Amino acid sequence: MLKKNLIIIPVRMASTRLPNKPMADIAGQTMIARVYKQALKANVGEVLIACDCNEIADEAQRINANFIITDPNLPSGTDRIFSALEQYQLSTQREFSTITNLQGDLPDIDPEVIVNAVELAQNSDFDITTVATVIKEPSQINNPNIVKIALSKDSRALYFSRSPIPYSKDNDGEYLHHIGIYVYKISALKKFVKLPVSPLEKRESLEQLRALENNLSIGVRIVDNHPLSVDTAEDLAMVNRIIKQRQSY
Repeated sequence: MLKKNLIIIPVRMASTRLPNKPMADIAGQTMIARVYKQALKANVGEVLIACDCNEIADEAQRINANFIITDPNLPSGTDRIFSALEQYQLSTQREFSTITNLQGDLPDIDPEVIVNAVELAQNSDFDITTVATVIKEPSQINNPNIVKIALSKDSRALYFSRSPIPYSKDNDGEYLHHIGIYVYKISALKKFVKLPVSPLEKRESLEQLRALENNLSIGVRIVDNHPLSVDTAEDLAMVNRIIKQRQSY
């Protein structure tokens, strides 16, 4: 039985590689609408959009989504979800045991991926949980845009990197591709947002390293389905093709 979980989708209009990304059209629906609907399908708690502007808030209203407008100058998505959480709890008087940070650029995420992350968080002692898939395409191993994870035998994240980890001189081991979803226990989220940017986080440009450098545990569940993260116009064209092909069947 899952405890009270809140999915928050942090969304901002500013994107250097794909301007106005949340409002991008994907087979007749905006990206944020698709992410929101996939989150609802997971059926693991309420879903809230954390907006940084009125344009996204208007779209949230159009699709009948819960939303909170947050400060556009917040430094990260995690800061945005924490701000939205505080406002939402104040206005609704609801309490939650876990908070899911679902990236707003995963329009084709399988709802079961979300379920897996939340189940692991609520049935383990990990402070934070996330998910990953096994890399099957060799070209992704050395791609710095593909974040890899080194795991312990009890599925605890030891390190995240843009480099191939763990090193294998014969390339005979598995590499894991991280998926951008995190489930925080409330206490862990409150601790995390108070921490300064850490040295490894800054070096790798990976926010989750701040948690590891401050002794917050991150559990990882391996899943089969890896959603396409839309960061560029090429990604947008690809996800449009995938969804349109599926709709034509």
